[in-house]
Amino acid sequence: MADTVTIGGVLIDTNNPCEVARALRKVELQVAAGENAVSVKFENHEVQFGASNVKRLRELIAEYDRQCNPRRVHTFLPSFSKGFD
Repeated sequence: MADTVTIGGVLIDTNNPCEVARALRKVELQVAAGENAVSVKFENHEVQFGASNVKRLRELIAEYDRQCNPRRVHTFLPSFSKGFD
């Protein structure tokens, strides 16, 4: 069974970090638009996000964005050959 949370009244699958990040961005927009607080329910815990804790909300969005789009490590190995090989 998938783990779910309720974000802004919508049931979200926590196993999909892209979906969580999108839902949290909607909460951020609602707070920025002047809503006093937006409810997020994690299992038996309920968190109210408002203007006072928007920093924590942005941290959560960044965390789920990183999980959604993991950065690939690219290794660049320079070649010092002068083409005489």
